[in-house]
Amino acid sequence: MKLNPKDTLKKVLLLFAGFVLTYALLRFIIYLADAMDKPWIYYAGTALYGIAVVVLFAVFFVLNGFTLGRTEYERDDLPAAWSDERKDDFLRKLPANREKARSLMYILMPLIVTLLLSYIELSFFTKT
Repeated sequence: MKLNPKDTLKKVLLLFAGFVLTYALLRFIIYLADAMDKPWIYYAGTALYGIAVVVLFAVFFVLNGFTLGRTEYERDDLPAAWSDERKDDFLRKLPANREKARSLMYILMPLIVTLLLSYIELSFFTKT
């Protein structure tokens, strides 16, 4: 598989733009909570970010064939309790679902990086 530099740059720019948007929104939530002197706004905003990460990760995991990698399934790898029709359906839909899961990473990764940076900021750069 040969990588196209233009496609790679486009993907990096999409991830960066997603990060800038999610980080800017989180900073706005922090600013709003501070300006209004209502810390619950910050707590609610960060909780929504966390819930979004958990839900999107679960959706990614399911769409990716219940794996985090690129495991290729054979009919024998699927549960014995599944009917042949269900196994065929799963194997037929798996490539399209994996494409959807890959697209979901453009939302999930910026959210994770934003929460990670927020945690680092709170842990190491705030005065107590």
